[in-house]
Amino acid sequence: MKYQLICNALAACAVSAFTAADVSAQTRPSDLEASAESAVLVFAPGFFADYNPQTARDMIARVPGFSISAGGGGRGLAGNLGNVLIDGRRPSSKNGVGALLSRIPAANVERIELIREPVPGIDMAGQDQVVNLITDRSAGWAGAWSGRLRVFESGRITPAGEVSATRTAPRSTLTLSVNLSSHGDGSDRERIETDAAGAAIQRLTDRVQDSFYDLTPSLAWRRDFDAGHALRLDARVWTWRHSFNRGTLVFDDTDLLSAYETGQGETLAYGGEATVDYDHVLSETWTVKLTALQRLTRDDGEDLFKDFDAAGAFGGAISLLETESEGETVLRIEARRSAGDQAAWVYSAEGAYNFLEGDLDLFEDTGAGLVEIILPVSDTRVEEHRVDLAARRIWAPAPDWSLEGGLTVEFSRIAQTGDAEKERMFTYLKPELTATWTVSERDQLRFTAERDVGQLSFGDFISSVNVTDDTSQLGNPELEPERTWRIQADWERRFAETGVITLLLRHEWVEGVEDLAPVGGLFDGPGNLADGRRWRIQGGFTAPLDRIGFAGGELSASAMYRDTRVDDPVTGEPRRFRGDEDWRASFDFRQDLPEAGFAWGVDYSVQGAEDFYRIDTFDRVTPPRGDLDVFAETRRFAGLTARIGADLNLGQQDRRRLIWPVSRDAGDPDRIETRTVDFDSRFYVELNGVF
Repeated sequence: MKYQLICNALAACAVSAFTAADVSAQTRPSDLEASAESAVLVFAPGFFADYNPQTARDMIARVPGFSISAGGGGRGLAGNLGNVLIDGRRPSSKNGVGALLSRIPAANVERIELIREPVPGIDMAGQDQVVNLITDRSAGWAGAWSGRLRVFESGRITPAGEVSATRTAPRSTLTLSVNLSSHGDGSDRERIETDAAGAAIQRLTDRVQDSFYDLTPSLAWRRDFDAGHALRLDARVWTWRHSFNRGTLVFDDTDLLSAYETGQGETLAYGGEATVDYDHVLSETWTVKLTALQRLTRDDGEDLFKDFDAAGAFGGAISLLETESEGETVLRIEARRSAGDQAAWVYSAEGAYNFLEGDLDLFEDTGAGLVEIILPVSDTRVEEHRVDLAARRIWAPAPDWSLEGGLTVEFSRIAQTGDAEKERMFTYLKPELTATWTVSERDQLRFTAERDVGQLSFGDFISSVNVTDDTSQLGNPELEPERTWRIQADWERRFAETGVITLLLRHEWVEGVEDLAPVGGLFDGPGNLADGRRWRIQGGFTAPLDRIGFAGGELSASAMYRDTRVDDPVTGEPRRFRGDEDWRASFDFRQDLPEAGFAWGVDYSVQGAEDFYRIDTFDRVTPPRGDLDVFAETRRFAGLTARIGADLNLGQQDRRRLIWPVSRDAGDPDRIETRTVDFDSRFYVELNGVF
C-alpha cells in the first residue's frame, strides 16, 4: 500500500501513452547529418523535438552514444577538461559543464555536433569524442525554469528547482541563474554482532534522518570581439547546510533493551568560484587562450553523540568540532598552432596553488564534563604548488586515420605544517597517444596509451573519526599520488539512425595504489600500497524500437566487469582494490509520443559488492538488488512539461564485517557484525517550462 497512490498514477499515464501510440505512430525527423569523413555528426534541433527539451543539457543527454563528462578528476584545469565545447570553445569552470548546459535554454541552440575523432581545429584534450554546442545569437531574452517536490517515505517533502535567463546578441551572451536543491533522505538500519561461533553478543537498531539544502546563484558572460577574440566569465557562490539525527536502540545477548544512543550534527558551508578566460587570435595559424581560476570554500561542523542505559541514565558523550578552509588558484596559458586541415600543435603551461587548513577537536564526557582527546595530525595545513608544461600534436596521416599524442611534465611541491611538518618535491612525466581508425561510416576503432597521475585528496592528510563505526584514521604526510599506465581499445558501431553499440577493453598498471595502510602497526591511515593492476571490459548499446512496434521507443543498456589485484599490506596476500565493485549493469527504456504529448520510461541499475580493509577488520558491502526509477510526463498543459516519478530502492544494503582482536593476519576473526540498511524511496512531481 506504501507506493499504491503514486504507482497507480504512473500506470495511468503509461496506459494513456500506449493508447496514444495506437492512434498515431511516430517516427523521428531526419535531422541528422554526417560529414563525408564521418568524423562529425550534426544534430539539428528538430532531432530532439520528440523529447521536448527545455535546456541544452536536455538535448545533449539525448545524443546517441554520448554521455556528458565533467573530466577525469585529475589535477588542475588540465585534468578536469570535460567533453563538451560551447561554440567551439571549452568551458574552463571546474564546476562541470553540466551546470552550464542546464542554464542554456533549448531555444538558444542552433545545432549540436558530435565529433568522433581528433580533428586539428577542435580542442579534444585527449577525449575519445566531444560534443560542440553551437548557440543561436539572435534569440534575445530566453529562459528556462524547473521546479520539483520530493516526497520521502518518512513523510518529508523537500523542494528543488532552478531558474535561468539568457540574453543573447550577435557578440555577447549573458546568463543569470539560481539553483536550489534539497533532500530529506533517511534509512532504517540493523546491526547484529555475534562471536565466531554465531552466539549473539548484541543487536542494534537505528533510524537515521538527513536534511540537506544547497542554494547556488551563478553568472555566465561572454563577449566576442573583432578577429575572433573572446572573453568569458563564469562565477558562482553557494551556501549549503547538512544535518542529521540518529536514534539507536541497543539489545543484549538475550535481546533485552540494554541501552540507547542519540546522535545529531550539523555542517554549514559556503564558498565561491570564478573563472575568467580570454581567447586571442594572433594570426591565421596561431591562437592563444589565457585562463584564471579562483575557488574558496569553508565549512564548520559540530556533531554530538550521547549514550544512555535502559533506564535513561546518562552514560557518556562524544563531541566532534571540525572546521575546514580550502582554496585553489590556477593560471593557465595555451597556444595552438594550426598546420592546415591535417595537423595542429598545442602548447600549454599551467601553475596552481592549492591549500587545505583543517582543525578537528574531539571531546569525551564520561560524567564529569567534556574532556578533550588529543588526536595526532588533527590541526594542520597542507599546501601544494604545481607547474605543468605540456605539448600535444594532432594530425591525420590518412583519410581514415587520426592521431593525437602529447607529453606533460609536472613539477609539484607539497608542504604540511601544524601537527605534522613535512615537505616533498615530485616530478612526473605523463605521455599519451590516441589513434582513431574510421573503418567505415558506421564503424570506428580507437586505441589509447597513457600515463595518468591521480589527484590527492588533501583531507587524507588530516585525521578523522567515524563515531558510528567506532573507527578512526590518521592523516598521513607521506601520501603520494597514485600513478597509472593505461592501455585501452574502443569499438563503436552505429546503425539505423540513432543506434549505437560500444565495446571497451582496458588494462592498467597502478603504481602506489591509494588505500588505507597500517600506521605504526596500530592505526589505519591513507597510504600507498604496493603496485597493482586493474583490467576492465565494458559494453553498451542504444537502439530505437520503432521497427518492433514501439513507436518513439528507445532502449539503452550497459554492463561492466572489472578485476583488480594488489598485495594486502597486512596479510601479504593478493586482494581486490578497496571500494572497487567488480561489476555493474544498467537498463534504460523511454518512449516518446509527441503527437499525444506523452512520454514514459523506466531505468534500472545494479552493481556488485565492494570490499574495505583495515588492520583489524574486513568489510564486504553488498548493495540492494538494484535501483529502479520510473516516470511519466505530459506536455498538454500550457506548453509545460509535467512529470511524476518514483526512485525505488529494491531491497536492503548488507554489510558483513569480520573483526579480529589484533590484526587480520592473526588467525580467525573473533567477532562478526552484520548490518542491513533500508534506504528510503522517494516520489516526485516536477514542472519544467521556458519563457
